[in-house]
Amino acid sequence: MGKKNLTWILGASAGVLVLAGGLCAILLSGNTPAITPAVQQATIAPKDLEVSLPQVDELQQQHQAEIDAITLRTTMLPGTAILGVNVGGMTKDEAKAALSTAALSAAQQANLQFRDGTKVYPCTAEGIEEAAKNNTASVIEEEDEDEVDPEMMAAEEAAAEEEEAETGAAASNDIGIRLVFDVDEAIDTAFGLMRDRTLDYDSFMAQVQQIAAGYDVAARPQYDKDSVTGFVAFLANAIDTPAKNATLSMENNAIVYVDEVNGRGVDQTALVNTILATDPTSGTVIDIPMTELTAPITKQMLQGQYTMRGPGFSTSFSGSTSNRKYNIRFGAEKINGTVLKPGEVFSANQTLGKRTKANGWKSAGAYEGGEVVQQAGGGVCQLSSTLYNAVLMADLKIVERRNHSMPVHYVDKGRDATINSVGNEIDFKFENDTDGDIIIIAFTSGNTLTMQIYGLPMDTEEYDEIRIRTKRTGTTAIEDKITYDDTKPVTYRKVDKKGSTGYTYRTYKEFYKNGKLVNSIDLGVSTYRMFPNEVTEGTLVVEESTPAPENTPAVTPKPESTPAVTPKPESTPVAEPEQNTPSATKTPTQAPTEKAPENEPENNG
Repeated sequence: MGKKNLTWILGASAGVLVLAGGLCAILLSGNTPAITPAVQQATIAPKDLEVSLPQVDELQQQHQAEIDAITLRTTMLPGTAILGVNVGGMTKDEAKAALSTAALSAAQQANLQFRDGTKVYPCTAEGIEEAAKNNTASVIEEEDEDEVDPEMMAAEEAAAEEEEAETGAAASNDIGIRLVFDVDEAIDTAFGLMRDRTLDYDSFMAQVQQIAAGYDVAARPQYDKDSVTGFVAFLANAIDTPAKNATLSMENNAIVYVDEVNGRGVDQTALVNTILATDPTSGTVIDIPMTELTAPITKQMLQGQYTMRGPGFSTSFSGSTSNRKYNIRFGAEKINGTVLKPGEVFSANQTLGKRTKANGWKSAGAYEGGEVVQQAGGGVCQLSSTLYNAVLMADLKIVERRNHSMPVHYVDKGRDATINSVGNEIDFKFENDTDGDIIIIAFTSGNTLTMQIYGLPMDTEEYDEIRIRTKRTGTTAIEDKITYDDTKPVTYRKVDKKGSTGYTYRTYKEFYKNGKLVNSIDLGVSTYRMFPNEVTEGTLVVEESTPAPENTPAVTPKPESTPAVTPKPESTPVAEPEQNTPSATKTPTQAPTEKAPENEPENNG
């Protein structure tokens, strides 16, 4: 090969050397500026190459070093992008942090439909609620006007209006299946670019140059598993037909048994797995897998060893809003048929589950900090309070119980049991401390909630009846919490929020035999907090101007005439009894401090 030809070949390789050398310098330095797609080739005179070009073996070593720098790098190649975000020069962790916001903004709603026989449900909460109306209409009844708690009703309605004004339909818009992008997979793909060392130098560097000009790595869509699970639970709550346990009642002094009825419900685990295995980009219609829901309590079971322990307990919810009525009926279905083996503990929170809209609960009034607020599952405390009283009279062991911060209207003071499934978790628990199974029967009839406990008969000769008595032991009068407003006159006073009286009540479980008290157990004290009136008073003093006195002409006094003197009678009249003259300053009468009466009326269970 002549000198001229060798000079031409080496000159042609010089441009690639310029690109490779610059790219390797960037990768090795750790500073990665933006790469310009079109790389200008340096013009080098042949005469210079004759002097400065390395030998062929040295050139091969340089090429190998450049390939090593690229294939062994710890960052993404310049020009690499994912979801439109430039990740060139970033490590895997840096790329993941940079893509977190972009991945959220790129999330989409899945376009799926779900079929149960001839009925098709869309992938939105609103569509499911509309399609499932026939399933839930039967549990919503007309509002009753009897036994209405006006204060509770007004507070619930006001809070509901406020929530609707603030959130509109946003409460149910978070129910759906979200498509997110597999960022980790895309990062691995981007990081793996140009790791193949089998390519020849020119082909390898040509591909590197193409990536430097701009290369977007596709991110594969996938289902967000949490949204899938939440959506399936919402769908199941809307379309499940719960099983109905066998029941018994007393008619004409005889027990009447009613057969159980099995239901059907969504196989939630199977449906979640089916969705996750479905192509996220398709608009597939998925058949809903259904299972038979068998009634835990059968007629045969009730006709066997089980008998009702105690009389059970009932409360009215006729004064509630429709959402609160729904929650009570919905919760009663969850409790109904619960079976406790000997030694097992019932938990209200565990049985009812988290009270969220995704789990099928509706927003209704609940007590919080001395006022009524809207909460998903509002009204569930009536379930736990009714059950608490049934359990007391079934003579079972109470494990955990707490009263409300203020009295409730559906049970007497000292006989309530509050629960809370979020935040500061509060639960109602009791233990089956008998030798046989315990079955909880919970049902509603009209606007009455009833709880009954079935199990082995109370095998004792010590008593034949249990009664619950409460006694008030203290009262705390409402105080005023005053806020002063210097823009209002001193005569201004407004009660912004009405408070409530505080009470303490002691509760007793009393055992009777043939109508006579034979034993009494102190169940402890229930303390209901005093919440003050929140009052605003003005402090602005408005000075009144005093009018100037008018000029009054001097009056010349008229000489008085001397009256004729009437002679004093000689006889002295009999003096009247002397009267007590009231003092000029009165001492206010102090109101007596309220004290629990000695003979407090009993509230018998």
